[in-house]
Amino acid sequence: MNPPVPHSERVLAVIEPISWDGIATIIAALLATVVAVAGYSIQQRIARKQRRAEVYSEALRTVEDYLEAPYLVRRRDGSAAARQSITTHISDIQSRLSYYCALLEIHAHTEISAAYRALVSAARAESGKAMSEAWGERPTRRDRGVPISSRLDRSRSDDARRLFISAVKERDA
Repeated sequence: MNPPVPHSERVLAVIEPISWDGIATIIAALLATVVAVAGYSIQQRIARKQRRAEVYSEALRTVEDYLEAPYLVRRRDGSAAARQSITTHISDIQSRLSYYCALLEIHAHTEISAAYRALVSAARAESGKAMSEAWGERPTRRDRGVPISSRLDRSRSDDARRLFISAVKERDA
């Protein structure tokens, strides 16, 4: 039976066969791994930021769709089909507004979700009033009635929109 080999000799037996070329190969492999992991992390961060930007822009688009609804009502032709189509469209927009309020409440910074809720509130106040007035107007019967010369007051919504965009720029940079 052979006598036991001391621990230090076993370590040297493992290290000795590694040449400088072997050490360089190990270092290169470790470096490549670090670069790959860093690249992947950066790529994922960019992808997440892009997805958030898409959510924010779609949320804004939904508010803009709602702010355009009074114009749809003013340009209706008075038919039952047009009335049904417009009310369904507005209902769909309302649903998307609620969806984006909840989505931002769950996933966005508190300041961003609060700014969006304020924007939605302002849009509902201004556009809701304008839609009620528009439903009381006579339907459009001729092409010359389609252009609407007077712009609806969107000052509260425009201010809230600026605050929302500022919050996104500030908190999601």
